[in-house]
Formats: sequence, structure tokens, C-alpha cells
Amino acid sequence: MKRITAVILTLILIASIPFTVFAAGGKRVIRISTDSERYDISDILYGAFIEDISYACDGGLVSNLVNNNSFEYDGMNGVLWLCDKENCFTVEDEFPMNDNNTHYAKMSIDGEATLKNVGFLEIYDYKTWTINDEKLNTPDMGFKKDEKYEFSCYIKNIDFDGYFTVSLMSDNNTVEADLDISSCEEWTKRTVSLRSSATEDGGLKMSFKGKGTILIDFVKLIPESSHGYGSEEWKYVSLRDDLYTALKNWAPKFLRFPGGCLCEGTDINNLYSWKNTIGPLEERRQELNLWRDDYWHRHYINTNSMGYHEFLQLCKEIGAEPVPILNVALTCQGRNGYGPQRDKYRNGELTEEQWQEYLDTIALRPGTPEFEQYVQDIYDLIDYCNGDGTTEWSAKRVANGQKEPFNLKFLGLGNENWGDVYFRNFEALYNAVKAKYPEIKIISSSGTWLDGEDFDAAWKLMNEKFPDTTVDEHYYTEQGFLFSQNERYDSYDRNGAGVFVGEYAATSQGFGTIQTKANIWAAIEEAGYLTGFERNGDVVKMASYAPTFAKINAMSWNFNMIWFDSQEAVLSPDYYMQLLFANNTGNRYIKTELENGKTFVERDMYESVTVDEDEQVIYVKIVNASGKNQTVDLDLSGYDINKVSMQYLSELFRGACNEVGKHYVAPAEKEIKANGNTVKVKAGKYSINVIRIAYGDNDGSNFFRLPDSLPKDKGLYVPIAVTAGVGGGALLLAIVIVSTVLTVKHHKKKKAKEQ
Repeated sequence: MKRITAVILTLILIASIPFTVFAAGGKRVIRISTDSERYDISDILYGAFIEDISYACDGGLVSNLVNNNSFEYDGMNGVLWLCDKENCFTVEDEFPMNDNNTHYAKMSIDGEATLKNVGFLEIYDYKTWTINDEKLNTPDMGFKKDEKYEFSCYIKNIDFDGYFTVSLMSDNNTVEADLDISSCEEWTKRTVSLRSSATEDGGLKMSFKGKGTILIDFVKLIPESSHGYGSEEWKYVSLRDDLYTALKNWAPKFLRFPGGCLCEGTDINNLYSWKNTIGPLEERRQELNLWRDDYWHRHYINTNSMGYHEFLQLCKEIGAEPVPILNVALTCQGRNGYGPQRDKYRNGELTEEQWQEYLDTIALRPGTPEFEQYVQDIYDLIDYCNGDGTTEWSAKRVANGQKEPFNLKFLGLGNENWGDVYFRNFEALYNAVKAKYPEIKIISSSGTWLDGEDFDAAWKLMNEKFPDTTVDEHYYTEQGFLFSQNERYDSYDRNGAGVFVGEYAATSQGFGTIQTKANIWAAIEEAGYLTGFERNGDVVKMASYAPTFAKINAMSWNFNMIWFDSQEAVLSPDYYMQLLFANNTGNRYIKTELENGKTFVERDMYESVTVDEDEQVIYVKIVNASGKNQTVDLDLSGYDINKVSMQYLSELFRGACNEVGKHYVAPAEKEIKANGNTVKVKAGKYSINVIRIAYGDNDGSNFFRLPDSLPKDKGLYVPIAVTAGVGGGALLLAIVIVSTVLTVKHHKKKKAKEQ
């Protein structure tokens, strides 16, 4: 009945929209000739960027459900653990497991006691930045019915005599298991499996009955269905399956990691080091997450579970080039006060000596022993990735589960850096890397702006001294800004450095909040802009939307592609647009124009045509940003067309989005019949369309297919404003009757198929 009511309401709403919205627009023509001008473009244009922000890794992609599993929060070592007995639970460091994991829980028991972990909590009211105290006290591990969970921890039994029981703590979960604590005089790992009896959120409970003292460290609770669980390749970490599957289906051509600002560290004594992120988890150094703050993410630590090896292994499995971003022995300039201090120096408020002293507080200086060690760390990273297994660091790679080299080709030096201190350190590191590994392609930085003095200075330096680099540009935009920037790269120097748009995203103000800002209109704005990337694919080498993952009600950023809570992932229209573009782009651009006006000036239609001449397939992208249907004729004179297929996103309303339990936007696919050498494309209002044309010897059987895991039965998104404005009357009655008939027919058909 609820479904029927929803369909009735939907049809009422459609009927209430002015008819002119659905009227077809004027016909346009794209001419694609065998002798059209064409040139090579990057074959790794579309990629992904993953940074541990908004619980993207710890609490997200990493499968372990236990938060603060090693009691290493600086100053708050017992946070997120709850004990029901006063003075029973303390965090101490007298008997550390190792030098990197110095703290542990000490349970002093006389009778019965419990110690509970609440997991990675939500923080805010839905779709707002308002802190929700109730959520901050509600356990948020997502359990699935009949799923098995591996519990493990390290135990050092001082003199405890009694029982140690582990259970899943939720309303309808009754499962529990006893843990063997015998022969644990020294730190010993113990493991037990628990099968959930309910799909619901909860926490982890450890119960003790007896007397004495027991020490506990490095607690894990892992879904046994997580990707890589039990495999040699994923020796230390497994990944949350639905988030891994989303990445695999997307198939980005490269992966930028681990930051973002995260790769810089919090201060000069705590620069991010890749060496802290490999090897057994219990031996990795945990440290404060750079995105932690005093108000929102008060309890945010990097366990480094999603370390360099895990990122590299992920790249290998999804077919993406690894693109690690390293700091240049310089802390985050957005946080270290570089801009204001430079202004003081320029204005004469700081002497040269004071300026140099300040620089030494934020960056290592080339020529010093510390800097030379940093250079060696980079050499060791390249060896870890590319060595044959007999050298020191490549042997560690083999020991960590990967015998074959990862074949690292790219290395980013700097993230959102600018100014002379960056140029100083960049040049020193560039020269050092190129001297020993000339084949490595270096990525530099242009700061955090689209233009300006520092941006221009970065590009001038790279074009003049380092034209073989690729310059990383970052920008997050609002208010439809990207619609006016489609020509941005048309005038870039074809003989200079390349472009890597390492972080970008658009958000559509006025159409929803937080999660719902990632709607079809934002995806259309970005898609239109990406046609400019393809048109300039000889200059724009790589591009990655940012960030990729964010936990719902625990985000650190408005712009996010894949949202998730404890139970499910929400794939945004941005994600689907990226999936279509990443899997439907050739390696050569065909120069065309849309008759009746240049698309990037018109601002309602955008187009791009690429071709894979070896596979004999043409990809035509048409982005319709208008509020009306459009018809476009593709004139393919000279081509022997075999098959035409279109994958597309199209919605009635610009605010259409996906949320938990409400999936409205998803790509669809259909075949199009060619009329000789002409293909008529009907581009719906607010749509992103990718037309694939197989010609020559290609029969179209190798076209990219939409993943089977995509939703098959999606609803129609209707804005709240429209819902509130629906009227009644005779039209309402007619719609109710018609919609009821259609709904009954729909369910009869569906039932017949099921039978």
C-alpha cells in the first residue's frame, strides 16, 4: 500500500509540473568525420583520491569496527571505552607490547565487570553541523544477521582467575563466546568468532567474572565477509566490502593517496612517514589525525591501518596506477601560518634572521642530515614499490604479502604548497629523485587557488625549470562556478608542464544540505566541466574528485562522492557520473563542434568526442544542463556503424540525489538504432549521456556494462517544495485513478516475472 501511495503521489506531482518542461528543444548536430582533426589524450585521465577524512579509512574502508582499539589517544587513552565498575578500568604503559604501541587497558576485577567499545560514532544531526549528544553516546557498529565477526585481542594475564566473555552488544543480539586466557603470562593473541543474530547497530562488550588483574591491547572486530579477509595479499587488513565494491565497479585509472593535508603531518616533529604505515598492525605507530579538532572530531586518530601497502594493494586489484603524495619535508601551509608570517617578513616586521628561524620550525632545510634522511626515505619507498624482492625494502614488501613489484610510476612532491620555501624543498627533492630514478614522473603543486600571485609563480617555475612535471591544481567551487570555466585549459602552454586536477568538486547551493548537495545538478556541472578536460586531454593528464568517502553525520567536509553509515553505502550522482566517464573514454580526442553554438559558451549543452582506434569505438558525451529535452544528431559520415548504445543519468529535478534508504539517481542503458551514418540522440532534461558507437570490426560486445550491483528499482525524486505545493481538484482524482491502474499493472508484471 505504501508503494502504491508513493506512485500515486509521484504521478500527481508530475501532472502538476508545467507541460513546457517536457517539450523537446531544437535539434542540434555533431559532425564526426574520419578525417576530423584528432590528437592523443591521457589514458589515465579519470582517477580517485582517498584521504582519511570524515572516517573514510578508519571507521570506513578499513573493516575493523573497534575505535581506539589500541588505547593510543594522546591524553584521552580510554576514550570510547565504557566500564560499568568504578576504578576497575585504567589505561597504563608499564608493560607495553612494543615501542609503537605503549598503552593498554588494565582491568582490576573483583567479582563481575564489563568493558564496552562503541565504535565510530555519528556526531551531527542529519544533514547539519549541529552536534547531537545522543548520537555521541549511541554505539554505532553495524551488525548484519548471520554475519560472522572475528574478535581478537592481545592479553597479558597478571593474576586474573575467572572467565573472559565476548559478545555483540545490541538490542536483539544474544551471541557470546568465551575467550581462552590460559598461557597468557606474556602478551598473547587470542581469537574467537561470533555470529550476529540481528541486523542492527550496536557495540562490543567484554565481560569478566572472577578476581585479579588482566591487561588487554589491540582489540579488533572484523566482519569475515570483508574484502581480503584471510588472504595472503591482505595480510594485516581487510576492507569493508560495499565500499571496496564501489571502488572496483568505478574502476578509476589511478589512485591518489594518502592525502591531502593528511600526508603532511601535524608539525615538523611529526611529518607523515610512509614507514610508520607498513607491517603488522600492532607494530604500526598510531598518531593524531590531522582532521581532529576540539569541537567536532574530538576523538580522531590515525591507526595507519590503511597504510601504504594497503593503498598499493588496492591499486593493484582495481587496476589503478598508484599516485602517492609526499610532503616535501614541509608541514601544512594552511595550518602553519606561512602566509601571515610571509606578509610580516615582506612588510619588514620580521628580520631575515627571524624569517629563517621561522622557516626552520615548519620545514626541514636541504643539506641538513634530517633532510638527507628524508631523501633516503623516498628512495626506500621507490625500492619498496619497484624492487625485485632482494633489496632491503622490497624484501619487506614480499614479507608483507606482495611478491611482485607494484610498479610505481608517479610520485607527488607536495600537497597544496606554494612560495619560496616550497620551491626550495621541491627542487632539492626533484633533483634527488631524478638523479637515482629518472623514470619516475614527478607531480608538483600550485597551492589551493585557481589563480593569483602564488599560483602564477608556481606555473612559471614549473614551465621554465621542470616542464616534465605535472602540476597539481585544487579547487572546490559553488554557485555554478564551473559552468563559466569550461575554457580554462584551452589556453595552457602545450609545451610546458601538464595538469593534474588532484582535488575538485562542485556543490549546488540552494538544493538541499550536506548529503543532498551531492545531487544531479552538481554532477551535471562537473560533467560539463570534464568535457573541457577531454578537449584539453593533451594538457590535462589526470583528474580526481575529492573526497571519495565520508561517514554520514560524521563528515569533516561538505563535498563527498560516496556517503556511508554503519549499514550501507550511498552512491551519489557524482559517483555515477565518474563511473560513466572513467569507463567510456577513448585515448584520442576528435575535434568537433556542436552546431547552433559552441557548447562551452552556451552553458546549457556540453559535448566531447573521443575514440579508441584500436578497439574501434567512438565515445560521445553530451551533457544537457537545460530544463528541457534536447535532440542531437550525430553525423558519422565515412564510418561503418555496427552498434550504438547509450548510458545515461537523467532526472526531472536538479536537486535529485540519493540518501540512506532513498535511491533515486542511477545510470541506465539503452540501445539506439542508427539510420545509416546518422544517430539520433535524445538527451533528457538535466542529463549526462555517454553514447558508444562500435564501428569497423567491433560488434559492440566489448562495451562497458553497468555493474549488476546497481539498484534496479529506483523511485522518482520530488523536492519538498513541489510536494508542499500540490493542489487537488478534478485533476487530482484523475491522476489517482490512472496511477492506481498503472501501479496494479506494474505489480502484476513484476509478480509474473518472479514466477
